[in-house]
Parts: sequence; structure tokens; C-alpha cells
Amino acid sequence: MMMTGEMTRLGLLRKGVAGAAVGGAALAVPGIARAAANPDSEETADIYQLQAAFHQAKSHQDIDLMVSLWARQATFNVAGTTYTGRDAVRTFFLASGSWQHQRMSFVPSFKDQIRIHGDRAFLYFECHDVALTDESATAPAGSVVTHLFNTGTVRRFGDKWLFWRMFFGSAAPLSVDTIYFP
Repeated sequence: MMMTGEMTRLGLLRKGVAGAAVGGAALAVPGIARAAANPDSEETADIYQLQAAFHQAKSHQDIDLMVSLWARQATFNVAGTTYTGRDAVRTFFLASGSWQHQRMSFVPSFKDQIRIHGDRAFLYFECHDVALTDESATAPAGSVVTHLFNTGTVRRFGDKWLFWRMFFGSAAPLSVDTIYFP
């Protein structure tokens, strides 16, 4: 067993042979390679991309991108008020702090939850926004100014996943373990 960061020729040869054997087995018996893959992995990746685009839109204040991520008849609820349709999405976000101030939106991705059921999926993620400029005396640049959870149903329309029935709420106090929506 080597204890240094250096590798001997023999160690490199052994790793190469082992890697070739595994790769050869996967090519010879393709089912081996697929057996370990999650059957929903492509859909899961697409939903992660939807969530990433949401945070990109917020961080870059790209309202057209944000609106494009929502189904035409999407609904979302914030503090007991329900908003319906893409026009409501546009109006809500343009009036939000993410469009009124320069912010970067972060996600603790280890807390994300995705459960796919056909062309619908449950999604939970959080947004923690950091002020990029001084917003006020109590919210200087670099401070975390928003703690929100976003949860609900996303839906596949054709080959594209979109937000469909969502709820936004407070994700405070900040916690590494708490999921804020049952």
C-alpha cells in the first residue's frame, strides 16, 4: 500500500488492467452498464436543469427565461395568494426582490427532492439569495437576503419539463437538515 501521492509503474498498470476489464465487460454485456443506471435519470437531469434555469433567470434578471419555465396555465401560491398563468409569473417576478435588486440565487442541492410519476414529478428545492449590492443598511452586499422553499408539481409537456403547480414559502431559519414543506 502506497502512502504517498506518487504512483509506481506497477500500480498504474494494475489500475489500467482493472479499468479495461470493467470497460470490456460493460461493452461485452451492455446490460451490466445499464443495470446500475436509474431509469428516471434522464428525466431527473431534465428537472435539475429546470431548477438551474430558474436560478439563472433570477440571478441574471432574465424575465423571458423565467416565464418560459412555466406552463401556460401554471399556478403558484405565495403567502396564501394564488397566481395563475404566465402573465402572473411575469408580474410577480418583476415586482420581486430578485428583479428590484442585484442578487445571486444559491441552492443547497443536497436538499433537493424529485419524485417522478410519468409525466409529472414532485419537486422540492430552496433558494437562498445573496445581495450583490447594498440593498439597505441592514442588507449590505454579501448578506443572505432571501430564504425560500419552492415545491409542488412540475409537468412534462412534450419533451420539456415546466413548473405547473407550485408553492413558495419561507425556508427560515436557515438549516442544513430541515425540509420546510411536508
